[in-house]
Amino acid sequence: MPLSIPTSCQQRGRAKNCQAEIIFYYNDRTYVVKFSRSPVSHYYRSLHIIPNSVLSYTAEYSCSDNDNCAIDFASKKVLDLSNRTYNIGSVTYQLSNLLLEHRPPSDPELRCYNNEECVKGVCQTLYNIRTSTMSGNGCLKNTTAQVLVLDGSFDPSLTIVCNRTRCNSPETYNKVKKILFQHNLTDINGRLNGGQKSCISVFLLIVTLHLFVFLCNGFFF
Repeated sequence: MPLSIPTSCQQRGRAKNCQAEIIFYYNDRTYVVKFSRSPVSHYYRSLHIIPNSVLSYTAEYSCSDNDNCAIDFASKKVLDLSNRTYNIGSVTYQLSNLLLEHRPPSDPELRCYNNEECVKGVCQTLYNIRTSTMSGNGCLKNTTAQVLVLDGSFDPSLTIVCNRTRCNSPETYNKVKKILFQHNLTDINGRLNGGQKSCISVFLLIVTLHLFVFLCNGFFF
């Protein structure tokens, strides 16, 4: 799946660093590429999973090597990400069973790991992978169950948001970490994998890649 930049998306400008952001949605095999300016050089990666819904990988890269460094990175990264295959159904199903629980409107109260009562909200926790510490335990409003792995030019972290009783616990973190590792999304330490391992979804082998989406959002140089 090579990157194709439309001829109508050729706006250029001057900047200290050129930036490319690639978001690949594995649940429907589509991707978005955005080009912009950045004040500093960096490379961020993230994995976002909404159980039974979305599995996406984001790579954001800012550079000043040459005029085409952002385009070169985007071209290679789109090809890299499109060549990866994951068992989306398996990973989202396992995370759904672990993090999601049907809660009727008549029973909106949830109790999180720190024994905090969470009314009409969800529990969350953030695990710093570098320091092996947990923080941010508590109740979060107006969001849904999800998993977010951040890696790059900052402390790598794993954030878990869930709506089961005391689900933002160290035990849940260890189970989520194991699921991600078993599906080749992260390494044994919880860091994002740099490339594809031998994990093949039969469904993805059968279905032809389709529906490529490219959105250019201010293509600058």
